[in-house]
Amino acid sequence: MLVKELMSSTIITVSPEATVGEAERLMSVNSIGKIVVEEDKKVLGIVTDGDLVNQHNLNIRIKEVMEAEVITINENKSIQEAAQLLSDNQISGVPVLNDEGELVGIITSSDIVSGYVKEERTAKLSPESSAIYLSMTRSREYENYWLDKIKGYGYRVAITQTGANAENLPIKLRESTTVAAIARGVIKENLREKMAVSNAVKDAYTQLNLVNPGLGGGFKVAIVRGEGRLAVAVFGKFGHALVDGPEQLSVGMSVI
Repeated sequence: MLVKELMSSTIITVSPEATVGEAERLMSVNSIGKIVVEEDKKVLGIVTDGDLVNQHNLNIRIKEVMEAEVITINENKSIQEAAQLLSDNQISGVPVLNDEGELVGIITSSDIVSGYVKEERTAKLSPESSAIYLSMTRSREYENYWLDKIKGYGYRVAITQTGANAENLPIKLRESTTVAAIARGVIKENLREKMAVSNAVKDAYTQLNLVNPGLGGGFKVAIVRGEGRLAVAVFGKFGHALVDGPEQLSVGMSVI
């Protein structure tokens, strides 16, 4: 599923020549905390309520207080890429541009969650979505529900759990995922297929390590094979004690 399928095309924008007072009124009327600064369909910046809170002169132009460096995404990127962009930058939404660099929409974390739910209800689950849902199950009953559902699509699937300190975590993730994949028939015990698992785990671990470098953790891992590719979703907690850190989710994929 692509960003352009989920984004909102109704965008509240403001001109760089607008005043702080005008921007504040727009935020208040629309119950939003940020506005894209746009001119001739080009994104020039972004302004948040935090930027305006200390501005006592309501006649100052927005171009004087806006943040000019704006994170954006192309409309043809996948929702997985959009989710990773929001997660990496700890933001709730980004402007969407077309191939000409013109502003065409905005996508938020709520849009992305809705997209995953819509995909589950109306279309065949992808290996990536299947792995995400399974890795985030918290009860045996719900886990069995997703195992049956995923297998119903003809996918091969396995789950495992692992935890280790920072030094050993990437090795433990790779070893336990590979063993589970072989034991459940997700892959054959040959070098090519084991490398596919290793590459997917490496992809997922790299994302985790960017958020919490140098920490160990405890994770539930789901491995799903289908449609010529293998997806690995890793969900759990980072922390020195492996129990008190924030929950994290990452997804890795490789062709197989």
